[in-house]
Amino acid sequence: MKYKFEWITEWDEIWSDAFVSQWSEWMEKSENSHVFFHPNMVKAWVDTYMPIRDIKPIFCIASTEDINIFIPLVIWKKNWKNAFMNVIVPVGYSNFDYHTPIIVGNSDEFEWSLFWSSLNHEINREWNGLYDRIEIDGIPENYISESNHWYLVDESPLIELSNFESYEELIGVLKSKVRGDINRQLRRLKELGNFKYRVFTSDEVEDALSVLPAMLHHHSIRWPNAYKAQNYHANLIKKALPAGLMHFSQISIDDQPMCWNLSFTYQNTYYFYMPTYVEEYRKYSPGKVNMFLSMENMFELGYQKFDLLRGAEEYKNKLPTVTTFIYDLYNTNDGLSSKIKHKMYEFKKRIQS
Repeated sequence: MKYKFEWITEWDEIWSDAFVSQWSEWMEKSENSHVFFHPNMVKAWVDTYMPIRDIKPIFCIASTEDINIFIPLVIWKKNWKNAFMNVIVPVGYSNFDYHTPIIVGNSDEFEWSLFWSSLNHEINREWNGLYDRIEIDGIPENYISESNHWYLVDESPLIELSNFESYEELIGVLKSKVRGDINRQLRRLKELGNFKYRVFTSDEVEDALSVLPAMLHHHSIRWPNAYKAQNYHANLIKKALPAGLMHFSQISIDDQPMCWNLSFTYQNTYYFYMPTYVEEYRKYSPGKVNMFLSMENMFELGYQKFDLLRGAEEYKNKLPTVTTFIYDLYNTNDGLSSKIKHKMYEFKKRIQS
């Protein structure tokens, strides 16, 4: 199988009606499409990082007679802290959990090993001298090759909601201590005052934006070292919520918001992305309560999967999940200039450690 590669390298072409329409059609037809490569999600990320990072689009389309594979990449020109390296990364990079290429067509005998080796060869042919390193992160185990350039970095638990007839049946398989704690904490929260669980609808963008500063403030209190690019979450709300890609929930007591969960939905899958709460309510486990209320909501809407995304946090181990291992691909340009930059970067890291 030989691939024909096409590279889209201009933002105007990428955001043209014609290409976005083709892109959206691929997403609809693909059996492995995910929310993170939806045009609206990508646009939110690009709108955030274009003003603050030097990124050039190299959106890749690899085609055969009966298959198209799409992976949106950028060349990121890094600063002096990273030895001025030019790095090829997927759009979304560390903000998006998955970067699985979108495959459209007859994939029964598809070989991912051949695709990745062909992509690497084509990048070396097309972009040699313009990049120093390839970093394609967030690839599930079923989509990697046998190359030694892949590194196991994480795991991703997922609940198959379709395996349960109802939310009550899912709750019933939990250990009695876990099940009892959920009910107890929900009851305790309701005893504090007027309890309200709210999900912002697609036409409530302004309402969602109005609560975002408080959510980000309390998220920073819990995770002070978590980087938040300016306007990133606001751009997500503006692009994802009206398109039906976002599930943004909030718990309030007596009309005072105290817990939020900014997550995504796409093609019958819920993506558990960014929960947080007001620290003074920690003893009530509001994040856990919000998660289970959102899970119940997914049953009501007929969703089939509840993806807890990357991370092996302890609370995920108490749920009936299946786990997928996540890999990153790292490949270095063999050119002299790239080798010098890498030595500079490694030397700088050793000094700082």
